[in-house]
Amino acid sequence: MNPFTTPDRLFISTRPQDMRAGIQRLAAAVTTDFGMDPTDGALYCFVSRDCLKMKLLRFETNGWCMYYVRLAEGGFRWRHPDGGASALQIERRQLIWLLDGIDFVQPGAPEPVAARVVL
Repeated sequence: MNPFTTPDRLFISTRPQDMRAGIQRLAAAVTTDFGMDPTDGALYCFVSRDCLKMKLLRFETNGWCMYYVRLAEGGFRWRHPDGGASALQIERRQLIWLLDGIDFVQPGAPEPVAARVVL
């Protein structure tokens, strides 16, 4: 399973997460903090307090997938915002930027293309 090919919805937690957490604790965080169903097929991202580690959680057809990511150099360009919503919906390209160590907010980035008709 590749988490970047099929999920239509991606969410990132705005609160720091303890990276010792396993699947059950992260799924409980999705339910309590996000107010969402962790088995809905969305990809949920959790970043550590020091922004050096990330866990991605997703429920596939018949089981859980959890990925643990730590960059070889540096950390994730992520700042845990103060207050506000506990989850932020992001696009796939923003997640890829974040995993590459690039700030996920790119002011000069073009809007994503959403083709609805094939010519």
